[in-house]
Amino acid sequence: MIEIVIIIALIALMARFLPSLILLSQFSYPNAKFSAIENKFLKEKELTKLLECKNLEELKNNVISRDFIIEGENVKEMQESIEKSLIKLLLMAKNDSPKKVRDFYDAYMEKIDAEKLKRAIRSLLEEKEIEEKAYSQKIKNIIEKLKKADREQAELILKEYGYEIDFEKSIEEIEKEIDKKAIERLLSAELPKNCRKARDKFVGILIDILNLKTIFRGKYYGMDIEKILLDGGWEISEWQIKELLKLTSIPEIISTLEGASYFASLRQAITDFEKEGVIALERALDKHLLKVANEIANEFTLNIGPGIRFIVEKEFEARNLMAIVKAVGEGMQEEAKKVLVME
Repeated sequence: MIEIVIIIALIALMARFLPSLILLSQFSYPNAKFSAIENKFLKEKELTKLLECKNLEELKNNVISRDFIIEGENVKEMQESIEKSLIKLLLMAKNDSPKKVRDFYDAYMEKIDAEKLKRAIRSLLEEKEIEEKAYSQKIKNIIEKLKKADREQAELILKEYGYEIDFEKSIEEIEKEIDKKAIERLLSAELPKNCRKARDKFVGILIDILNLKTIFRGKYYGMDIEKILLDGGWEISEWQIKELLKLTSIPEIISTLEGASYFASLRQAITDFEKEGVIALERALDKHLLKVANEIANEFTLNIGPGIRFIVEKEFEARNLMAIVKAVGEGMQEEAKKVLVME
């Protein structure tokens, strides 16, 4: 009788924990692979070397990487090749990962393409030709439809895909709706229970950073920003946002953030802010996001944590390379240094 009870108990334990153990084992290969892939285009030495190139041909010859293959004869073609390389890396990460987490990678690609949707809408409102090329299926479909639409039709198309957009509103409010949908998509991505905390922490901190960037830009340029802030966040609550909005001085806002993880990065950027403007604070926040992605990888090393770090790093590497291509092509190397994000 006792033996039967023990056997039943063991079966119950196996039924409870075996699925989780199987899922953990499925992360071992992709996570080891992600950790083995270098992030050389986040390193100051490598980026400085590329900025010293005298022309685009020299730049192409100096980008030696298995991850990013730069092709083309002009800035636009070369930037498009970098984007294609980034999408290939994201698809590789998705396909190497367990099936149960692949929806998150699709959501992240939509988050990247959200910037293309913003630019497509700006072109439509300015009655310019839409040239954006998206890679995620949803945003790709929307942009292709917008290319054939007039202003009234475009609003209906966007509503069909869940965007509550009114072209009578400011461009900032329109873009806030796009950011909001990108965040909602990340938070609703299908994930196993043991992966959701890593995702929720990352997205919550992303919301905080987007809101802080908006507040700094609003205060710096004298903009009304209350309607374009995002709900949610990891460390900064709604009441804290309201308190920050009451302040007029950016250094005072930074001081008020003491106790939050963002404080140290922003305090260190004050000197650069005084010389460069708000872009220095945005760069500090982007660098902080890289640090957070690394922390999440270490905290959630047996599930999706290393995957989050990998795609965040590759997105920033692509952004750095595209900025350098533009800088070398247009002779703006000094300006490019202000937007490069390094570890």
